Amino acid sequence: MRLLVGFVVASGLLASSAVQGQAKTKSDDAKHDGKPTKHHKSETEAKSKSDDARHGKTAKSESPAKAKTRAARITTSARGREHIEPREVAHGQSVGEPWAGRLQHPTQLPPGDGYVIRRPARAFGTETTVELVERAIGETLEAFPDEHVLAIGDMSAETGGAISQHRSHQSGRDVDIGLFYNEQPEGYPENFVHATEDNLDCGATLKLIESFRATEDDDGGVQMIFLDYDVQGILYNWAIEHGYSEDRLGKIFQYAHGRGASEGLVRHWPAHDNHIHVRFKCPDADTACR
Repeated sequence: MRLLVGFVVASGLLASSAVQGQAKTKSDDAKHDGKPTKHHKSETEAKSKSDDARHGKTAKSESPAKAKTRAARITTSARGREHIEPREVAHGQSVGEPWAGRLQHPTQLPPGDGYVIRRPARAFGTETTVELVERAIGETLEAFPDEHVLAIGDMSAETGGAISQHRSHQSGRDVDIGLFYNEQPEGYPENFVHATEDNLDCGATLKLIESFRATEDDDGGVQMIFLDYDVQGILYNWAIEHGYSEDRLGKIFQYAHGRGASEGLVRHWPAHDNHIHVRFKCPDADTACR
C-alpha cells in the first residue's frame, strides 16, 4: 500500500514538473523568437513609446530626418500639383542675426516638383521659412506650369552659423533662388545664370517675387529681397509695358525710386544679377531671433 501511494505521488510530481518545464520553454521561446507574448509585448511597446518620447519621435515613431522635413500638410490642387498648407509652427529656431546667428530645431527643405535643391546639406531653415518658400514656389508654378525647373541655392547649414560664399545665411531665414528664363540655360539649375533682357522670363520671375511679397503680413513672412538694380530695371520696364501700375511696382522695386533709395521690398545688392536672395522676418515666438 505504501509502495502504491509513493508511486502515485512520484508520478504526480513528475507530471507537474513536466508541465512547468513546458510552460517555461514556451515563455523562453516567446522571448527569443521575435513573437513576444501579449504581456511581454505590452512591456516592449511601453518601453518603445518611452524611448520615442525621450528622443523626440512622433507617436508613429517617425524618424528624426522625416520629422525635420515635416513642415507642412500636403493637399492636391485641381491640376494635380501638390500644395503646401500651413500647420503648427515650431518655435525657438532662429537665434541671433542672419549674419551672426545659428539655427536650432532645424527644418530641411524637402525635394519637390519643379525645383532642384543644389546643396541639400545647406537647405535648412526655420519651419516658417521652409513653409513659405514652398508656398511661393508652388503658387508660381501653378501660374506658370510649363516653366523649366527652378534652382534653389543655399539656405543655412543644419545648425546654422557661417558657411562659405556667404556673409549671412546663418540663422535659417535666408534663401537664394534662381530666376526663370525664356529657355532653360545651359548649366542651369546646377549654376545660377546672369539675367539679361534677352534671356529673362520676366512674367514668371515677377510672379515669383510677388508670391514672396504676399507673405509680408504672415508671422515670419518676407522681410527683404535682394536683386541687382539693373535686373530690377528689366523687370520694372517689362511690367510697365504689360499694364502694371507705377504704384504697385513702387511697393515692389527699389528701382522705381532710384538707386540707393530705401523704398521697395526688392533692394539692390552686388553679385545678385543671377538670383534673388529672400530674407524672412523673425517669427513672433522666436524671442532669441534678431
